[in-house]
Order: sequence, then C-alpha cells, then structure tokens
Amino acid sequence: MNDSIFGITPVLTGVEAATVLRSFSTLWNLNYGQQIGSLTDDLNLCRRFFDPLARGHTLRNRLSSLGSAPPGLAKELGDYKPPLIYDAGDQTFIIGVEGRLLIAMLSEEDLSDAVIVFSASRIAQAEHTALQIYRDWSTARLSQVIDLRNGRGREVMQAIAVGITLALLVNRSDSPDRAVESQGRETEYGADLNEAVFNGAESFATIISGSRRGRSVDEQKLKGGYGITEARRRLAHRIVLAPSVETGTPRVYIPSEFRNDVVTFLARDLARRPSLNTAQLGVAFDALVSALRANAGSLAHKSRTFEMASDTLDLRDELLEAFDEARQ
Repeated sequence: MNDSIFGITPVLTGVEAATVLRSFSTLWNLNYGQQIGSLTDDLNLCRRFFDPLARGHTLRNRLSSLGSAPPGLAKELGDYKPPLIYDAGDQTFIIGVEGRLLIAMLSEEDLSDAVIVFSASRIAQAEHTALQIYRDWSTARLSQVIDLRNGRGREVMQAIAVGITLALLVNRSDSPDRAVESQGRETEYGADLNEAVFNGAESFATIISGSRRGRSVDEQKLKGGYGITEARRRLAHRIVLAPSVETGTPRVYIPSEFRNDVVTFLARDLARRPSLNTAQLGVAFDALVSALRANAGSLAHKSRTFEMASDTLDLRDELLEAFDEARQ
C-alpha cells in the first residue's frame, strides 16, 4: 500500500474524511468563486493558479484577489502541505489539481463508515491523472508551435500573411541574391517596395477573406509588420530574414529548397477555410500577381523584381493542385 495520497495518510476515519471534504470544498469556493462542478471542468479551472505558462504579474494579480480564509477554516487548512494545499500568506490558501482529485475520491466514499481506506490502485490512478494534467500544460506551448509549423494550428494563417508569402514566391525571392529588402516606409525605395508587396498581398487577402480590412501604416510594411511576422511565426526556418552582406539591411526570402514545402503548407492551410474553393483561390492568386506587377515598374530599375511569367503560371498550378489534394 502507498504510504500517502498527495502527502496525507490513505487511511482516514469517517469523521476525518468528512472534515477534509468540507474544508477543501469551502476553499475551492473561495479560490474559484463557484461550487464543486464536473471534475474535468474543475481541473481545467486550476490553470488559473497552476498554469506553468502564466506570467508572474498575472499570478500576482490573481493571488491579490483571493479572499482570506475564516479563522476556523485557516486552522484546518494549516495542517496540509503542497501539493494538496498551498499557504499564500495572510490566511490565504490555494487548492489545485491534487486537492480537487482528493475531493472527487472522498465524494465517492460513504463517509458514515468508521474507516475509509484508499487502495494503492486508486492512489496510483489519481497520481497518474495529476501527472498527465501537468504534462499537458507544460507541453502546451511546444505542441502549439509544432502545430503552427506543420499547418495544424487551431487558427488558419492570416490571409495577409499568406499573401505576403505568395508575393515572395511570385517574385522568385528564393536566395540571398533575390531577397526582398525588409525596409520601412521612411525611404523612397522602402515605400515603393512595401506598396508593391502589400498591394499584392492585400488584393489576395480581400478575395480570400471576403472583406477588405483597413490596415494601419505600421501593418503595411515588411520591416516589423504583422504580416511578415505572422508568416515567419508559421513558416519558421522556411522563411529567412537575414542582413545583407553589403549593406546590413535585413532581407527576406524563401530558400529554394523549401519552396515546395511552403507551397504545400499554404495550400493545406488555405484548404481549412470551408468557404474557399479552387476557383476563388485562382482568382485571388491572379489578383495578387496583377497588383504586384502594377507596382513592380518602380522597382525594376533597382533589380528587385525577379518574376517570370512562366514560373508564376507553374506556381499557380502547383498551389491549386495542392489545395485540391488537401481537400480530398
């Protein structure tokens, strides 16, 4: 038999068990502002204080909002240690995952019995449940990043970010020599470049999302703008932002070895939009290309446009084919 269940004896008298159930349930109400509910929902509520990803100032604010336990309850709770009960000072206590699991176990017992004994298997099951919860919470951010990198995130990639990525592909920005300089709008070249890329991306996004969103000036830029930031967050190593050897100005490009992966990634992500069909995607792609070409003239003499009509047509076909395959 296990020596303890989360630090307390697995053998309790009926009176002791009833006292624990009452005091723990009362503290639950104080901490979470509601009575005991379903175990699954309640365990999720515990993230309020025990989420490993919670920021320090968030926890401080939440702790400061806790009410103090009445003297009688504080005396009872003072006998328990983590992980069942956490003493936060000033007669403030916190109950979490293990405490809620013990409440569930006690609620299944007949408290009129003289003695209650928790078997080794029940204790092991409760400990396994607690371990799994903490494991899920601690790996949540990692799982989220992996899903985003693989196009399986809960949210689809923002249309403007897809448009910017496609604009880089259309421009054949697949090497440092053909990279697009990530400049702000404060220079003439930076303004022309941002206008070219974002007019194309915005034209694409408008058709994909079905509405035109008024974007701020800060958003309409490659240097620190939301669209390129979102694209890099999703595509990770497959989109590169690196300083130019000659000027030190950051340049963005999609290495040629990742081109097919990026096309597949975008197509799979776009296929998750239920209202989008192949014809609409084709129209959106054509609008992006037309807008990009309309603004490309001012950049041609600076050798910053590398689009070739035949390559663009191949890219269009590959995107639509991958989109159809993702829908199957």
